[in-house]
Amino acid sequence: MQHLIHRANTYYFNRRVPLEIKEYDPRPLIRFSLKTDSRTQAMKLAALKNIELENYWKALIETGQKHSHTNYKQVVDRASLFGFNYQSSQELAIGPLPELINRLLFVAKSGIQEKPTEAVLGGVAKPEIKLDDALTKFWDLSNDVVLSKSAHQIKKWKNPRRLAMKNLISCIGNKVITELNRDDLLKFRDWWINRILNEELKNCGANKNFKQLKSIISRVSDHYKLNIDTKHLFHKLKLDDDTESRSSFSTDYILNTLLNADNLSGMKDEYKNMIFVFAETGVGIDEQAGVLPEDIILDDTIPHIVITPRPKNKLKTKYRKRLIPLTGFALDAFKKYPLGFSTLIDNPDSISSAIAKYLKENDLLPTDKHSLYSLRHSFQDRLLAVNTPDRVQADLMGHKFVREAYGNGSTLEQKKEWMLKIQLL
Repeated sequence: MQHLIHRANTYYFNRRVPLEIKEYDPRPLIRFSLKTDSRTQAMKLAALKNIELENYWKALIETGQKHSHTNYKQVVDRASLFGFNYQSSQELAIGPLPELINRLLFVAKSGIQEKPTEAVLGGVAKPEIKLDDALTKFWDLSNDVVLSKSAHQIKKWKNPRRLAMKNLISCIGNKVITELNRDDLLKFRDWWINRILNEELKNCGANKNFKQLKSIISRVSDHYKLNIDTKHLFHKLKLDDDTESRSSFSTDYILNTLLNADNLSGMKDEYKNMIFVFAETGVGIDEQAGVLPEDIILDDTIPHIVITPRPKNKLKTKYRKRLIPLTGFALDAFKKYPLGFSTLIDNPDSISSAIAKYLKENDLLPTDKHSLYSLRHSFQDRLLAVNTPDRVQADLMGHKFVREAYGNGSTLEQKKEWMLKIQLL
């Protein structure tokens, strides 16, 4: 049997896993590119691969082991211990003859046993991980990333990466990741450009997809020693940045329209008070949801809240950890809700969405460039307007301080001094 198929001017090895092997190798089909358009050469390579594959199945049966992508990673590491870069028997067969002779001599002289021999002479094929399977493996390899995230934060982290992979597969098919090439990614870039032109989407959506896919493929490639050149695959795919900054609300608009009692009469009281806190302090809805009762200090000389990361509740950045003095509307809101809003909120996104929907339906957003998050931009503008020192601004906003930061930062007293100067109420 030749086990060959010919597609797009390239020959592929193609063989179904026999029923009697299914117990040991559950893959339905073994298919990969032989990287040649020559039928003669493809027949030789396919014959070598078929012998290699049957030997692999024989070893699985004899040892009682099951097929695992981890086997390949182990054999690559083992080859490195002997001073060789791992190459499959197929690659050695078509590669420079001196390289093959060198490895054969090494095996003959050292008298190493079967397991080390397969590492030097390429006895294990690269794992054939398809794109959808790569995403599943990426989740398993990302425990360090999700360790400090809540279930809701993990969902928010996974969803865009899941969508990015879905988009790629819909464009180029569910390819084996080691067979990805530059043309595939350029095709995906063109796919995105076509969508942007026809569906009035933003370039930033495409750029996020490129970034997320590169991280997925890189991490899987590194773990399984696949040597995928992601730098080349994703080189200069990024489209021009068309991200538009949100507009700020003027202070008059905040006081007379956005926080007007009549305009907010149809909103839940806790949502309304969260808007008051946001407007006065720049502390967003998701951050307020993470403020626990013990983080609300009302009986201090300077009433304040503590914004801090906790296990399973990671902040957006490490700089978002901060103390915020309570003044004006924010102080009144926390006096009304002394235990805060964390016990009232399961999903901060649902609150933000409900508030955004209310603001839009009641014509409380002056332009389509304004959103609930514009309150944070307004808070920053008010700080700038009174010439608040850079360090105090950074500490109140939860931003990185651009100059060398010494000491513990601005004190509560210093923060309160400037917060009073921009107080809304």
